[in-house]
Amino acid sequence: MRRMTTWSDIPAGELHATLANVFGYSGFRPGQQAIIEDLVAGRDAFVLMPTGGGKSLCYQIPAMHRPGVGIVVSPLIALMKDQVDALQANGVSAAFYNSSLGSTAAREVLARLHAHELDLLYISPERLISGGFLERLADIDIALFAIDEAHCVSQWGHDFRPEYLDLAILAERFGDVPRIALTATADALTREEIRQRLALTAAEEFVASFDRPNIRYTVVPKDDARRQLLGFLTEFAGASGIVYCGSRRKVEQTAEWLRGEGYRALAYHAGMDAAARRDAQDRFQRDDGLVVVATIAFGM
Repeated sequence: MRRMTTWSDIPAGELHATLANVFGYSGFRPGQQAIIEDLVAGRDAFVLMPTGGGKSLCYQIPAMHRPGVGIVVSPLIALMKDQVDALQANGVSAAFYNSSLGSTAAREVLARLHAHELDLLYISPERLISGGFLERLADIDIALFAIDEAHCVSQWGHDFRPEYLDLAILAERFGDVPRIALTATADALTREEIRQRLALTAAEEFVASFDRPNIRYTVVPKDDARRQLLGFLTEFAGASGIVYCGSRRKVEQTAEWLRGEGYRALAYHAGMDAAARRDAQDRFQRDDGLVVVATIAFGM
């Protein structure tokens, strides 16, 4: 029998204490506390919040205050690693379970899950749906399910990760566990489609402001792309960044060319072995002035 927790069981001050002591913030951003309170109370939520707006805390803090493990579904392997590394650095018991793990590491994660040692487990949709993983969860206390990048269930997103269409099964099998779906990309019609496909029609909807003065989009005609790229990199000399290319071959060629131009450039694409990809990701996080030339696999 899963244990249930109501909002009245947890003083509001404890949430603020976790925010300060674990994550180092003095106060919640607009909308965060209401979302967190709903999840802690066992209610579902649908959250539309811009990238960098603090979506992760909306499920991380409830997972730490509700009994059991928070299961976070994410399609982005690099993001899983980033988040787990940050949580572990803050003293939170967290792990990820996806295709980047070898067999020994995967067994270790499952052993920690069954030993009730985890506050948060990040998992790819493929691993969640296949291989009997849902059956494993039947005997485990689950704090909540968080479905990140929830727009992947929409008509324009599920070709990217079709397994997202199967996530409505969570409502059928674990109806007593609160669920939160989060996205930074959804108009009104897409939001309704997400709610329908994930069986979240009764969930409270939270829509945050999208004013991001620190982000600037510039579109220019392509004219001698390499010259334009060098001009851009010169403008941000010494900074780290990502250059995206449309193919693996173009990634390799561009990284090699940039190194010839004196830049510290690394390639990253799905054709590289897992160790080389991890090394590139770790160096990008650790080193200054590093340019990663990548396909969209850098986010996956």
